[in-house]
Amino acid sequence: MLLQRVLTAIPLAVGIIWIILFQPGYVFFWLTMLITALAAYEWAKLAGLNTAGQIAYLLMMCAIPWLIVNHASQLALYYVYAGVAWWLLVALYLFKKHPKPVSQEVSLQKLLSGILVIPAAVLAMNTVHGQQQGPEWLLYGLMLVWVADIGAYFSGKRFGKNKLAPAISPGKTREGLYGAVAAVCLYTVVAAYYFDLDLTNTAYLLLLAVVLTLVSVAGDLYESVLKREHGVKDSGAILPGHGGILDRIDSVLAAMPVFVAGRELLLRPVFNV
Repeated sequence: MLLQRVLTAIPLAVGIIWIILFQPGYVFFWLTMLITALAAYEWAKLAGLNTAGQIAYLLMMCAIPWLIVNHASQLALYYVYAGVAWWLLVALYLFKKHPKPVSQEVSLQKLLSGILVIPAAVLAMNTVHGQQQGPEWLLYGLMLVWVADIGAYFSGKRFGKNKLAPAISPGKTREGLYGAVAAVCLYTVVAAYYFDLDLTNTAYLLLLAVVLTLVSVAGDLYESVLKREHGVKDSGAILPGHGGILDRIDSVLAAMPVFVAGRELLLRPVFNV
C-alpha cells in the first residue's frame, strides 16, 4: 500500500510543482478548477446526493470561483476569510465530536459547508499564486501540508500511543501530531532561509506554520467525519493507494485559506513579503 501511494504521489507532485512554478497563472487556475470539479463531485456524494445532484453541485461549485476570479476579484479575500472563520470554529470542537450514525440521506449542512470550504481554498491558492514570489510561497504552503503528513505518519508509526480523536480517526495519535509540528518547524526554518527572512519574520512564519499544521489536521478529521457518516472508507477511487481527491486534499482545503489570510494580515503588511 505504501509503495502504491508513493508511486501515485510522486508524478502528481512533480506535475503540480511544474505547473505552479513554470506555467502562467491561467494554467494553474484551470488546474484548480479541475480539482474543484472532482472534489465537489465527491463531496456531494458524501453529502448524500445522487448522480444528477452531484453533477449539478459540481457545476455550481466550479461557477463560484470562476465568477469571482473573472468578474469580482475584490471578493476573493472576503471569501477566503469566511473560510478561515469556518475552519477555526470547526477546529475548536472537532476533536471531541462523535460522528452521527451512518446515513445515506441528503445533508444540507454538509452541502453548504462544501460551498464555503472548496471555493475558499481555490480562491486562496489563486490569490497567492498571482502575487510577488507567489508561486514560491504557494509551493511553501502546499509542501508544508505534505511535510506535516509525512512527519505525522512516521512519528505516529514509531511513537504513537495516545489517540488524538479516537471516535473520528483511530489511527491518528498525539505523537503523530507532535512529529508533524516538529517536521513543519524544521521545514519552515529552511524556507525562511530561502526567502531571506530576518529572525522576527521567521518567528512569525513559524507561528503561522504551527497554526497551519493544527488546522490541516482539522481538515483531515472533518473529511473523516463525512466518510464515517456516509459509511465509506474513501471519498473515491480515482487515485490508486490514496482513494479519492478529497482523501488527498482534505488538509489542503483547510490549510490554504488560513495560510493566505495569515500571509495577508500578518506577514505582508509588516514585512512586505
